[in-house]
Amino acid sequence: MLAEPHELVDDVMGLVSVHGRSVLIAIYDITADDLSFWFVSVPNPALENVPVEAKGQVMSQFIAKGTPEGARTFRVRYWAHSAITFEIPCYVRSDRDYESSYNTRPGALGKPDAERSLDDPDLMN
Repeated sequence: MLAEPHELVDDVMGLVSVHGRSVLIAIYDITADDLSFWFVSVPNPALENVPVEAKGQVMSQFIAKGTPEGARTFRVRYWAHSAITFEIPCYVRSDRDYESSYNTRPGALGKPDAERSLDDPDLMN
């Protein structure tokens, strides 16, 4: 699924519900030039039933909470049970002749030249 940072969490998770299975949500923030991938499980009665996410919360606020313990349990207003989510790290393919990272365009991350890889030690600081 695709989602934008300004979309309501309730609306996005409503679309997740339609699938009836775990989904991958891709979120692209054009302003920050940031792409993130999030796994979202189906609601499960075996999980701790946590409080409902705040009404009016948008996806950028939802993902900003991160997953400090590896995964996060959450619930939206129309789910009887909680689900889990976690961010899937992005990667750069090395088996292609062309660059595939958004960091490869000039000016990305405030650098004048295109980066060749996310393994650049300067990017880790």
